[in-house]
Amino acid sequence: MEWARAGKSGALATVIATWGSAPQPLGSQLAVDEDGHFAGSVSGGCVEGAVITEALTVMQTGTARVLEFGVADETAWKVGLACGGRIRILVQKMTPELVTILTEVEQALARRQAVALVTDLASGQSRLVTAGAEVQGSSRLTEDGAQFIAVHAPQPRLIITGAVHIAQHLATLARMTGFAVAVIDPRGAFATAARFPADELHEAWPDEVVPKLGLDGRTALAALTHDPKIDDPALLAALASPAFYVGALGSRKTHGQRLARLEQRGLDGAALARIRAPIGLPIGAEGAAEIALSIMAEIIAALRAGA
Repeated sequence: MEWARAGKSGALATVIATWGSAPQPLGSQLAVDEDGHFAGSVSGGCVEGAVITEALTVMQTGTARVLEFGVADETAWKVGLACGGRIRILVQKMTPELVTILTEVEQALARRQAVALVTDLASGQSRLVTAGAEVQGSSRLTEDGAQFIAVHAPQPRLIITGAVHIAQHLATLARMTGFAVAVIDPRGAFATAARFPADELHEAWPDEVVPKLGLDGRTALAALTHDPKIDDPALLAALASPAFYVGALGSRKTHGQRLARLEQRGLDGAALARIRAPIGLPIGAEGAAEIALSIMAEIIAALRAGA
């Protein structure tokens, strides 16, 4: 975006359709400047070279193009799309109007607001939508195939209460899969930058921090301490929010005691049923790393189910 704002010519490539084992999902994007520099990906490296060549042509002509690559396509085979899938890619010129719209998308995401970029495939013209049905769901073609709706959702977040050993592995896995991570623990010996060097860290009680973080529909919370003084306030805040995932570490017996405590705090059966406990997918996990893996897998499954 910086080179576009600086006045250099550019183009934007977007995956608008996939079939079979396509390497990148719908909505994946690749930006290209007039010197052939690029950022992003539309195929994990399989067809980027061919797309960049087409993008340079689009910059010169100003005419949007729809490209298609597949295993049976000789060009795609030469550049490496041998995964058995097919992809269709829209390439449009980065006009000043489009740069303005993309800047507005960045600003909306910074506010954790979902928006949609609706592009007419024939003209390559885009418009920004901030509410309504177009902003819901995943990126997709319209039923008539004339437009592509690119849904831009805020970065998913994971809030972890309890800076324990499992949390260290879980934070790493969350970052690897695109989540922003916040770790909360009032115990100074646990909540240290040395143990969580890449994460937002709060040495404080969850009831002081969690409400201020603004839990939304792209936020997950994992309570990992077994300590009611730490976990229960975090769970109360999460269950009062639209967080897409709320999980708590502990055995079934421990969870039964937890449910009794939370019920006494006024939560009803529907709210209590939102808690994933015992936390994580039942993969027979052993040790902190495997438990963290089972938790992250469950979080991702919940995120995709609601996409």
